[in-house]
Amino acid sequence: MNKTFITIICLVTNTLTLLAQDRVEFKLHSSEPYATYDFLAKISENYPDNALKSIYTNSKYNTENYRKLILDFEKIRLNYTYTYDQYPLPLKVAMMSVDLLEKNLATSQTIQEFKNKSVGIIPNEDLIAFSETIEKFQPIYHELVIQPNIAALQDQKENLLNYVNNNQFSGFFQIGLSFYNTNWDKSIPFELNLLPSLDKGNLGARAFFNVAVCEAMLNLKDHKSFFSVAMHEIYHIAYDNQSLELKNNIQQWFNKTNSPNSQYALLLLNEVLATSLGNAYIMEQLNGKIEEDDWYGNKYISEMSKTIYPTVKQYIENKKAIDEDFVKTYVHLYDMNFSGWNNELGHLFMYRYLVADTRSDLQYLKKTFRFYSNNRLSSNISLSEIEKAKDNPLTKCFVISIDHKQKLGLLKNSFTELKERKMNYKKEFIEVVTLRDRTKLIIINRHQSSVEDLMKKKFPNNIIK
Repeated sequence: MNKTFITIICLVTNTLTLLAQDRVEFKLHSSEPYATYDFLAKISENYPDNALKSIYTNSKYNTENYRKLILDFEKIRLNYTYTYDQYPLPLKVAMMSVDLLEKNLATSQTIQEFKNKSVGIIPNEDLIAFSETIEKFQPIYHELVIQPNIAALQDQKENLLNYVNNNQFSGFFQIGLSFYNTNWDKSIPFELNLLPSLDKGNLGARAFFNVAVCEAMLNLKDHKSFFSVAMHEIYHIAYDNQSLELKNNIQQWFNKTNSPNSQYALLLLNEVLATSLGNAYIMEQLNGKIEEDDWYGNKYISEMSKTIYPTVKQYIENKKAIDEDFVKTYVHLYDMNFSGWNNELGHLFMYRYLVADTRSDLQYLKKTFRFYSNNRLSSNISLSEIEKAKDNPLTKCFVISIDHKQKLGLLKNSFTELKERKMNYKKEFIEVVTLRDRTKLIIINRHQSSVEDLMKKKFPNNIIK
C-alpha cells in the first residue's frame, strides 16, 4: 500500500513537473537603469517634445553641466553589427550591440550588474562613459518620475502580473511558436520589463532576444490592448528564431509563386503575422470580437493583416504551422488586392537601403518616410557600399550630388539592369528600375535642385507612374 501510494505521488509530481517544463516562464520586473537610459534619450535635444522632457526642462537639474552630459551621452557609439550570413536576407535580424546593451540594462537592477554583463560589447572607455552617465542621472530620474508615481507604477505592475500569473503570456506564446514552427529552449525564460510612460495615449512595446520592454501610460485602463501589443512584439521574436531550414524554405516558397510582388509581400510578412496573432487573434480571444483600432496603425500592415487573418485563424485552430500552402494563399491575396502597393513610395520605403552623398539628403528621406521595418543607411556611395546594397533584397535608393559621372558609372557596372539605360550625369533625373530580386532601385541624380523638389515633381502623391 505504501509503495503504491509513493508511486502515485511520484507519478503526479513528475507529471506536474513536465507540465511546468512545457511552458516558457515569463518574469515581470522593472529596471531603473533601463528606465534612466530611456529617460536620457527622451530628454535629449534631438528627441521630439514629450512629458519627460517637459519635467526635466522645468527641474533644477536642467543646468549647463547636465546638458553637456546628455550631449556627450548621445555621441557614444553603441551600434556595431554582425549578420547571420547563412540565413536569407533579411529574414533573420542582424545582431546589434545596442540591443545587447539594452537587454543587459533591462535585466539589471544596478549599474554594476549591467557593467559586469556588458564588458566587451563596446570599447571599455565607451562602456564606462555610458554607465557613468546613467548612474549620474538615475537619482534624478527616480526623484522626478518614480517617486511621484509609485502608486500608479505599482498598479500597472499588478495588472500586467495578472497575465503572467494566469499563464496567458506563456499560453499565447506557445500558440505563436506552434504557428511559426519555432523551437524555443523552455529553460530560457522571457523577461518582461515594465517601463512607465507619462505621455497620454502612449502604448508600446519592443522585444529583443528574450526580453520585452512594455511601455504604457501610468493611468492606462485598457490592459487587454497593452497585453496584445506586448505579445505582438514577442511574436516578432518567434518569427526571427525560425530554423535556418524553415527560413530557406519560406524564401523559396515566395520565389516559387513567380509573383512580381513576392519580395515586397515577403518583406511585409513579419509585421502582418505579428498583427494577425498579437492584435487580432488575441483580442478576439479576450473580447470575443475584433475592433477596428485593434489592427496596426499602418495601412499596409493593417489591410494585409485583415485580408490574411481568416487563414491565420484557421491554421491556429487546426494546429497547423506555416507551410507552402499558406505562402501561396498569402501571395495570391496580396496580388489580388494590393498589387498597386509596389508603386507606392510609402510601402517601398518601409524596407530600404538608403545611400546618399550628404546626410541632409538622408535626413529628408528619413523624415518623409518615417515608418520602416528594415532600415539601412550610408552617406558613402562607393563600390563596397553598392555591393552591400545589391545583396539586400530591399528598396535601394542612391542620391548622387557629387562626382556624378564616376558614381553613375559604378552603379551601371554593378546592376545589369542599368547596362542599356541612358543616364546623362550632367542632368538632373530620377530613374526607377525593377531588379531581378523583385525590388525597386531608385537613382536620384541632383545638381542644384533638392531631393524634395525632384521627388515631388517625379512622384506626385508619392506614387510611381
